[in-house]
Amino acid sequence: MSSTPYSPEELRSHVRRLGWWYQSFELPGGVMTSPGDPPAYSPQIRWNLLEPWIPADLTGKTVLDVGGSAGYFSIQMMKRGAAKCTIIEPFVEFAAQAKFVAEVYGYEIDIVNEDVHTWCLTTEDRFDYVIFLGLFYHLKYPNLVLDRLAEMTRERMYFQSHIVGDEEAGFEGRGNYMPGEDDPILRDPAFPRMAFIENLYNGDPTNWWVPNPTALEPLLRSAGMKVIARPHAQLLVAEPERVLGKVVFDKLVFPRYGKANGSVHPGPQKVDPELWEWLLSQLDQSEKNE
Repeated sequence: MSSTPYSPEELRSHVRRLGWWYQSFELPGGVMTSPGDPPAYSPQIRWNLLEPWIPADLTGKTVLDVGGSAGYFSIQMMKRGAAKCTIIEPFVEFAAQAKFVAEVYGYEIDIVNEDVHTWCLTTEDRFDYVIFLGLFYHLKYPNLVLDRLAEMTRERMYFQSHIVGDEEAGFEGRGNYMPGEDDPILRDPAFPRMAFIENLYNGDPTNWWVPNPTALEPLLRSAGMKVIARPHAQLLVAEPERVLGKVVFDKLVFPRYGKANGSVHPGPQKVDPELWEWLLSQLDQSEKNE
């Protein structure tokens, strides 16, 4: 890694030119990508939970970071010696930020501006480590992506999803469930389930499914993964347990999808212009208050 080619003043100028940042973190010279006001978040907090489960030496290892935004997690993996990191980021604005961050740190990171669904279904690449954070509930077909990413994982997956429901609730699973009134456990709020979001959730048109707390581990197990740690209710660490493999077809036909009056996917996306302007106005206000 080479030292950053930018002075702190140049960094601040470039950061501001790239607009609003979802990931708020510190660049060299103490320059922050953003103040971190919601809906932005600090990836450092999530990294602190993950770090005990990430080898200190990743020399020669490959990393896939899906929905990687500005690339914070990929940078941390590169700092540990990873040979290659690939970021799949569907939004043009965040992919541009990731490209800039990689340049600042002097790392060569492969940044793919594409829909995660179709990318997963059109590559046979595999990776030692897969970072799957904050994306699952934004996917129209989340289990399809989870199954593909599980097949791509050689060593370890880091998985995080927003959840709704009682985090303390538990249920006693069985090997077979009966339909309807014959099995009340299926009506138990603690039974693993996901809520489908037809319209908006938290004002975001990219939210499609929200699991409850007990759903996360069964979802990973069904994809052939073994959960080895749950450092947070929303965050799991898993390793391949059953190698289910894949089937390769000559042609993929994938449906376009999207919410009513919203963007149509798949393909590279741009943040809704009205939302982007609002986020920038919030950023301006935050900077004035500093």
